[in-house]
Amino acid sequence: MPLKDTIVRDTSPARVRRTHRKGSEHLVSANESADAAATPVRYVCLPGCRFTGSTLLGSLLNEHPDCASVGAATGLIRRTDLSTYRCSCGELFRTCAFWNHIEARTRALGHPVNVFETNFWNTHLRLSRHHVANALLARSLKSGPLNRIRDAVVSIVPGARAAVTRMGWNTWSLASAVLERTGKTVFVDTARDHQRPKYLSRLPMLDVKVIHLVRDPRGNSASIMKHTGVDVATAARQWAHANVEAARVRRYLPQESWLSLHYEALCADPAGVMERISEFLGIGPPRMQHGFRDSVSHIIGNKMRMKGLGEIQEDLSWQTSLGDAEVSTIARIAGPTSRNMGYVWP
Repeated sequence: MPLKDTIVRDTSPARVRRTHRKGSEHLVSANESADAAATPVRYVCLPGCRFTGSTLLGSLLNEHPDCASVGAATGLIRRTDLSTYRCSCGELFRTCAFWNHIEARTRALGHPVNVFETNFWNTHLRLSRHHVANALLARSLKSGPLNRIRDAVVSIVPGARAAVTRMGWNTWSLASAVLERTGKTVFVDTARDHQRPKYLSRLPMLDVKVIHLVRDPRGNSASIMKHTGVDVATAARQWAHANVEAARVRRYLPQESWLSLHYEALCADPAGVMERISEFLGIGPPRMQHGFRDSVSHIIGNKMRMKGLGEIQEDLSWQTSLGDAEVSTIARIAGPTSRNMGYVWP
């Protein structure tokens, strides 16, 4: 039984009306979420490798009159200290008026999102509380045929179907609340989860498009090494795996819903790339400033969320931080994928 068919059945209006809680605390009727499949939220995913420039791209898109981003819509990682963590607006996250509104509004929509918790929100798909089991059930098995067999088996398990459906409605609720609050029409999710577009694209309440942002494996590997402390071989394998798996998900979306983009092109011509993205998304022209965030943003993620940029420049520090032997290791491990991703190196 195809996964998509089971999700559509579980999210029928009748099902939604039965499962919604009742009470005066609800500011919206059950029909609002029941009608979501008829008018799905426009949703952009940015799958791929870490340290690729997704925070930069998400922040630039957040400045577009039609786009809103809060960073990775899967939420805060486990080691986040909520007693000191700040929203990009500068306020403590727990006391930020924007996030308190989002928390309350998702509750009113009937699908509350636990934005004030760490170790990811309930917008992140978990089919098991055990890490290894969840990886086997929901992550890639590094083989298209194996993934399809596993997905077909998982799709007939009622608990798994319900988990995907809950994740979908929670994601819809978060995006709907943010778009309503900002007055915009396209939600941009910078989560680098390469499996996320596969699950979200099958849900009737979301109209998903993907921007696969890729960075030169030398620069990306150097950033992974710098920020996580892994060796060059591990970093190169991470780069290759993340981008191969993101590209594998492309088969689940229509051709016109997928855009491949190089980080280097974004840095070299941000205005031109933003025009290209706007055309891809079917929205108006971008609003490019001398630096971004001329308005208040509410973005979560790495430290870059707190910075403004006077000029966008490509990070070329890898040219001095990597030795010849390290570059050779990256070429050996990531070279074939690099060429498949449109790079002429090695």
